[in-house]
Parts: sequence; C-alpha cells; structure tokens
Amino acid sequence: MTYKKTFDLNLLDIDIIETCLRNELHIRAQKYQGSAKENNPKETESLKQGISKITELLGKIHDQKIWYDGDPSKPSVPKG
Repeated sequence: MTYKKTFDLNLLDIDIIETCLRNELHIRAQKYQGSAKENNPKETESLKQGISKITELLGKIHDQKIWYDGDPSKPSVPKG
C-alpha cells in the first residue's frame, strides 16, 4: 500500500484542522497538569508524547503557509 503524497485541501479545511488540533492540545494540556499533580507517570508520559506530536504537526502546518504583507494598497507580496 502506498500513501498519497499530495492532498486537495482548501484554506477552510486547513483552518478547521488547525482549530481541532489546538482544541485537542488544550484538552491534553489540562489532563497533563492533572496527571502530573496525581503523580501518574505512565499517563503523564503518554500525554506528554501526544502534546509533542500535536505541537510538531501544528508547526509543520505553520511552516507551509505563505505569509503576505498586510498593506491593502500593495498587491499581495509574500514575506520572506
């Protein structure tokens, strides 16, 4: 089985994915704090790994965005 290397997602799709990932990150961070307080090392480590994976994925999405200068009088010029 091979994986598809490109996806047909629009900006709204990516925004929904980002929002869901941020919500899941928030939920896991709260659970992580509770788990650390209860001194549950197994659950704490599992949550920590999940938080790390979500953070890395959000970083990948962020790094693939093209940022534009916000001056409305100029045409959209990519920054960087």
